[in-house]
Amino acid sequence: MVRTDIIAELETDHRVLEALFHSIHRTRLEDIGREELLEEVAAELARHSAAEQEYLYPVVRDHVAGGDSRVAKEAGGQERLTAMLRGLESSTVHEPGFDARVRALEREVGQHVRREEHDLFPMLRRACPPEMLRHLGDEVRQGRGREPRVTGGGEAEAARHDARRRG
Repeated sequence: MVRTDIIAELETDHRVLEALFHSIHRTRLEDIGREELLEEVAAELARHSAAEQEYLYPVVRDHVAGGDSRVAKEAGGQERLTAMLRGLESSTVHEPGFDARVRALEREVGQHVRREEHDLFPMLRRACPPEMLRHLGDEVRQGRGREPRVTGGGEAEAARHDARRRG
């Protein structure tokens, strides 16, 4: 198996989230499958957030200039995402505004992805030795309790598999 670093692991999460939102948009508006896809989005975001809190943010605080304020900004964004998800969990595809709220969540996730991939990750790559980043990637995978694999045809796992194959 090729060892990937923490940045590649988190970027794979980003691609998975993008693929899930794409699947939501390909599904008919009134199809309850959209609710199931949204549940996958919520699970992926929770997993991604946990990896960031446990592995990414401590190294950002310790190695990136202004790390504490950067982590505080990212944590605030995660709180907004959590609040948005809570609002969607109690609604159905048949309620007015469901699609608009999904699109708002997608925009917020997109902003998170851009901040990390265009700002934070390049700073982290400059500040940390590659072996440290690879070790953190190993920690993320072990913390998730699995190696990359496709498990049952779920949209998220299929997207994760495709992202790893391309990367």
